[in-house]
This record gives sequence, structure tokens and C-alpha cells, in this order.
Amino acid sequence: MYLGVFDMKQRLEQIRKILREKQHVKRLIEEDIRELEKDVQELEALMNRYANSAQR
Repeated sequence: MYLGVFDMKQRLEQIRKILREKQHVKRLIEEDIRELEKDVQELEALMNRYANSAQR
């Protein structure tokens, strides 16, 4: 019985560690997405400026 409890605690620790790692990766991905969205907005603004200057 004690061995089973130890295995459960060890498994729980492993699951918590994996969860922390996944949450960290999720934050990194979300940050990358925000940066990409910002880059897209900047590119769209540049395209609009060049389109407007070409029409003049």
C-alpha cells in the first residue's frame, strides 16, 4: 500500500511539472501571436501609406 501511495505522489509531481511546462509554452506562444499580430498591423499600415502615396 505504501508503494502505491508513493507512486501516486510521484505521478502527481510529474503531472504538475508537465502542466507548468505546458503553461509556460502556452505563454510563449501567446506572446508570439501578439507580436505577429502587431507586425501584421504595421505591415498593413505601411501598405496603406504606399497605396495612398501612389494614388497622389
